Parts: sequence; structure tokens; C-alpha cells
Amino acid sequence: MASIWILTIGSSDVQLDSDRTNKEKDRTEKQRSDKVWSYWYTDDLKEQCHDISFEPKSLFKDKEEPYRIAPRILGKIYQASSEQVQQEIWRYLTFPLLDNFVEVLKQYPLPKAIAVLLTDQSAIFQDAQQRRKPNSPYWQDTCTLQPILEQYLKAQFSDVTILPLYLQPISANEGLDNWNSVLEVVQSKFSELELPVDENEDQTIYVSHQAGTPAISSAVQFASLAKFGDRIKFLVSNEQSTRPSKILESSSYLKGIRRKEAETLLNSHDYSGVQALIKSYLRDDDTQILLDAAIQWNFAKFDEFAKELQKLSNTELAETAKERSRHWWWAAYESAYLAVIRFEQKDTVDALFHSFRAIEGIFSEWGVKEFQHHVLIKNDRPYLQTTILEDDKLYFERAKYKQKDGKQVPDNDIAKLKAHLEELNKKVKDKETILYGRSLYPLFREMRRDWRAECNALNRFWDNNNGISESRNRIFHQLQGLTEQELFDIWEVKSEEGWKERIRVFANYVSGEMFEFLDKEDLKGSVPSLMIKVHEKLESAIAQL
Repeated sequence: MASIWILTIGSSDVQLDSDRTNKEKDRTEKQRSDKVWSYWYTDDLKEQCHDISFEPKSLFKDKEEPYRIAPRILGKIYQASSEQVQQEIWRYLTFPLLDNFVEVLKQYPLPKAIAVLLTDQSAIFQDAQQRRKPNSPYWQDTCTLQPILEQYLKAQFSDVTILPLYLQPISANEGLDNWNSVLEVVQSKFSELELPVDENEDQTIYVSHQAGTPAISSAVQFASLAKFGDRIKFLVSNEQSTRPSKILESSSYLKGIRRKEAETLLNSHDYSGVQALIKSYLRDDDTQILLDAAIQWNFAKFDEFAKELQKLSNTELAETAKERSRHWWWAAYESAYLAVIRFEQKDTVDALFHSFRAIEGIFSEWGVKEFQHHVLIKNDRPYLQTTILEDDKLYFERAKYKQKDGKQVPDNDIAKLKAHLEELNKKVKDKETILYGRSLYPLFREMRRDWRAECNALNRFWDNNNGISESRNRIFHQLQGLTEQELFDIWEVKSEEGWKERIRVFANYVSGEMFEFLDKEDLKGSVPSLMIKVHEKLESAIAQL
């Protein structure tokens, strides 16, 4: 079995001996790493480096802590020195992370090739003024360390081929800390990688990605997994830890990456995307059920959503779903919450659709419940039969009139409804009309005669003369986008909170429920939408993968 090692190099991978190591090697005070540096860093070299006084420093004031120096300057001095000085410098060099890696790799078939990723930002730091700053990223480049690294690696592994890969950004705006551009650079370098391995051989690709910027580390993870798949084994370590390096299988490593990706998709309520990412890692049937239910909810298939939840072994949520689905009003609150989620996703057209669907739907469900003996369900739509004219509770004769300023005046809504139903009784063979909108609202007003005092804003909802419903109809018959402000204008509110509050108030008035919020749990633990609880449980389940 052949193996390859892909290795990122960071600014701390090549260091100088600590004070304790200097002492153990019987060096005098003047021979300490920070002292001999001045002999290597000559005036001529210093002049070439803009007279910057680079000095080796320990990260912490600890005798066991190695001395660090900017990698570009260390490599530059090594390359510019005589062979004798190079030998002296070499005796001071230490490789904390690399030593840990090598110790582990020597327990396996030795690598035939090592791809070393080095950074070179000279193209984006061409200005001498930029390079005159000792903290410039230019000095943190590792490209000049190539001779040192080759010497080290060849000393550890005989007959190994060293493949240097230079990461060279071309724009300051797309430097080595830019996640998107670095991924493209790394993918490009990997596509050029020619590995000296027979294609018929089994290959293990070891990847050590911890060094370098977070963007480089992430890019190497993704690019290597994409190119080599399950042949990858991640070799990781910690220079501050006494524990040895360890090898992580690509499957477990990829699982962690997938979890992070899934969390991002979950935040945007992309439940299908979450399921596609983590389905193979799920060991809990309940989590799978929750995802199946959430996907149905995203399609606004609320009956299927509730049925899925009833399969849960978590009896509390299963029972809640069973109990909630018995209520005629429950789906309207699910639709209302779906509207809120679509608004968060910047999908204002769908937010408008589902918010109106919630209120129009709850009126329709109210009518089906209230006039169940006069309703025929056909093709999933409720039709009101003209037998309703014989229902004493509507008091059609009395309802022809209403009190206004102490006088009885014709109630045109009821009179028109009765005339409409009577006309249908004569002309329509099926003797029925759909229980929706203009045929429904007069019945609601008749049954809930205190609506003006209790929820007068509803008058703007069903008003046919430039009311909310009329604005909605106008928008739905046009092929155009919708801004947030236009959504608020249609609902005659000023903000997102005002919009949610209006939907909540209308739904509560029709249903008779007392939900305090539309999109979260109240202090009593009550939620208008079961999806709020489902989402919380999915967050917990994914975090524990």
C-alpha cells in the first residue's frame, strides 16, 4: 500500500531552540538562540530587509518555549548563508508539529511523496512601504522555508519525493484569509498535483491541514476530500500538547464538517438539505422522523407533518401533534409561522401568500366547523349547500336589518348573501357554493356580531374597496417581485413586528385561542406552530452528532 502526505506549513512550524534546550546542549548564555541570531542576521541582510530589526521571541516567557522568527526572514537568512553557517543554523532548528506527525507516520508504510503547501504573497505586497512593516503578512510567508523543509523531510523518509505547492494570491482583496478565493487556489493546485503512485496501488492520503490561515485549513479539508474521498486520513496534532498526533478517518472527520454545514442549512430552514447532508450519520429514528416531518411542513403539507410527528417515540411531542391536529384552526397557525420563515428567507412573495393563506384558511375552517351540516367537501374544497337557508341559528329574516343610530336599516351583506343563495337554489343544479371569501365573511359577521368592538381591524381585511384582500388579489394576479415595504403596505402595517402581530390578532380572534406570540414559545410553554418545537429538537440532535 502506498501513501501520500499533504502538509500545510505555518509560521510556527520551524522554530529555534528554547532556553532549556540550549542549556541541555551545553550552550553558553551567548550561544542562546536569541543571541546567535545577530551573527546570522548580518548588516547586509538587514539592509535587504528594509532595516527591520527582526528578533527571535518566545510566545510565552517560559524556558521551555522555543523562539520564533518570521518564517520568510528565517528562510531568507538560511538560503543566503554560507554552508558553514547553514549547518550552525540547522543545529538550532526545531520542528514541534512536524516531529509529532513524523512519529506517527513511521508506524505505517512510509509516504512515497509529500506535497508541501507553502505561501507566497509577494504579488500582493509589492510595495516596499508595505514590506517595511514587521507585522506585514508578507513576512509570515513560508515559501523561503522550502530548502529547510526538504532537508528535514528527506532526513526522515528515504527516497521520498517532495512536491512543493505555492499558494499565491493575486489580489489584496482575495488574500490568504479570503475563504472563497483560497479554496479556488487550493483546488487549482490539487488539480496540478501529479502523484508518483501506480494507479493500481491502494493509496492512503494523509492530510495535515492545521497550519496556515483558517481559510487555508478549511480549503485543504474540502479540496482533499473532494479529490481523494475515502482514501483520506487526517493527521492532526497540537504543538502545545504532550499527547501524540492522531489519525482521524475521513468518515468521522467529514461527519464534523457535515454537521457544521447542516447547522448552517438548519438556520435557513432548509430541511431537505440537512437531511441530504447527515442522513447517513443518523442513528436516531426520531431525528429522521423530525426531518421527514419538517420537509412536509416546508411544502405546507401540514396534515402529513402532523402524521409524521405521531410516529415519534418521544411521546410528549407525538401526543401534542395528535391532540393539536384535532383542532380545526391548527393548520392556519402553521401557515402563519411558515410565512414568518419565508420572510426571514427574504422570500416576500411566499411570505405574502402564506400569511393570507393563514387568515383566509382559518375563516374557511371556521365555516366548515360552524356550518358542518350544510357543507359538502368535494375535491378538498368546502361547498356551502343552500340548506343553510333553513338553519334557524342564522335568523335570516331578523338579520335583514341591523340597528344604526337607533333605527333599523337593511343589512345589505346578509340580504345579498340570502339573495345569492336563493338564486343558486333556482339555477345551480348542485345547489351549493364554495364556502370562501365573500360568501363566508357575511356569515361570520352574523355569527360574531361583536366583531367591530372586539377586532374592528378585520373590516380592512375583507373590505372589497381597496382593502387588504383586494390588495392581495391585485398582487397575486401580477408577475412581479415584492419588497418588504410593499408587503407591510398590503397588510397596512409599518414593520415586521406589526405584520406578525396583525396576523396573530386576526387568527386568535377567529379561532378563539390566546397565543401570545406568532413565532416563539410563551412563558406557559405554549406555541402556535408545532414547527417551533420540531426545529428546536433538530438543533439539539444535530449538535450531538
